[in-house]
Amino acid sequence: MSSWLRSCSDDNKDNDDYRCSNIRTGRLISASLSLVGCLLALLVIVVYKKFRFFTQRLVMYLLCSCMFIAIFSLHNIAGDSPGCAAKGFFRNVAGLSQNLWIICIDVHLLIVMMKHGMNHYHLEKIYHGVVWGLTIVLSIIPLIGNHYGHAGIWCWIKGDSHYENVLRVICYYLWLMLLVFGGAVIYVYIVYKVMKRINSYDGPYNPETERSKQQYKKSIKPLLLYPIVDLILASVSTANRIQNWVNPGEPVYELALAHSIVSPLWGFVNALLFLLNKETLKQLHPVSFWQELKHWSKTTFTFTKSVDTRSKNMEYTVKDEKPPEEPSAYQDQSFGDMD
Repeated sequence: MSSWLRSCSDDNKDNDDYRCSNIRTGRLISASLSLVGCLLALLVIVVYKKFRFFTQRLVMYLLCSCMFIAIFSLHNIAGDSPGCAAKGFFRNVAGLSQNLWIICIDVHLLIVMMKHGMNHYHLEKIYHGVVWGLTIVLSIIPLIGNHYGHAGIWCWIKGDSHYENVLRVICYYLWLMLLVFGGAVIYVYIVYKVMKRINSYDGPYNPETERSKQQYKKSIKPLLLYPIVDLILASVSTANRIQNWVNPGEPVYELALAHSIVSPLWGFVNALLFLLNKETLKQLHPVSFWQELKHWSKTTFTFTKSVDTRSKNMEYTVKDEKPPEEPSAYQDQSFGDMD
C-alpha cells in the first residue's frame, strides 16, 4: 500500500496531504449524517412503539448495525496498533451484521409474500442466530494471525497480502454481493407477484377492486428503491477493493475518496428511506412528534419510578399483554409500511 494512503489517519497531525484531508472530511461528514439519521429513525421507532411489530424490529436491528458502522468511521487510528486491530474487528462485526440484516429483511419479505397469514414470530430467533453466528465466526477468522490493522481509509483487514485480500472477500464482500444480487432477485419476484395479482382480475368494473389495484401499485413503488440503492452503495466500495487487490501499491485517490464517503453512508440512506414514508412523515410533524415525545418520556419515567417503588416494597404486579397482530403482506413490503 502506498505511503500516502497508509499515512491517512486522524492521529497523524503532521500529514498535510490534501488527499488525506479530503478523505477524512468526507468520511466524517458521511458518518455524522448516518449517526444522526439512525438515531432519529430509532427514536421514531421507540417513541411510536413501532418495535411492537416484528418487521419493524428487523429494521431496528439493521439501523443499530448501521449506527455502529458510523461510530467506528468517525475516527481512524494510526498504525497497526492493538487499538486499531480491535476497532477493525468491531467494524467488521457491524458491517457484516448490517449486510446480513438486509438479507434477512429481503428473505422475510419473500416469506411473507409466499406464506401470507402465517405466524412469523418464531423466525426472529432464527434470524438472530444466523446473523450473529455468521458475524462472530467470520469476524474471528482474521484475528488468527493478526490480520486486523490499518487498512488505509480506516482500521479493518489489512490487505497487505493475497491471503488478507481473500479474507476480505470471505468475511465481508461475498455477503455484500449476496445482498445486492439476491435482494434484487427477491424484489423482482415480489414486484412480479404483485403485478400478476393486479392483472389477474378480469371481471366487471368494481370501484373497490380498482382501489385495491392502486393500493398494490403504491406498495411496490418503494421496493424499487432498495435494490437500486444497494447496488450503487455496494459498487463503489467493491470497485475500490478490487483496485486495491489488483494494484495494492497504487490506490486510486478518486476511488478511495468515494469509498470513504459511501461506506458509512448506509445508515443515512436506510434511515432516509424509512423516514420518508408517508405515514412516518406525518408522525415527524414538529407539533405531533413533540407531543408524542413528551407522552413517551412521561410514561417511561412514571413506569420506571413505579417499578423502583415496587421493588423497594417487594411488591410486583405483572400484567400479560398479547402481542399486536402482524400487519398484512403488503404492509410488510417497505420499511415504512410495516406498522
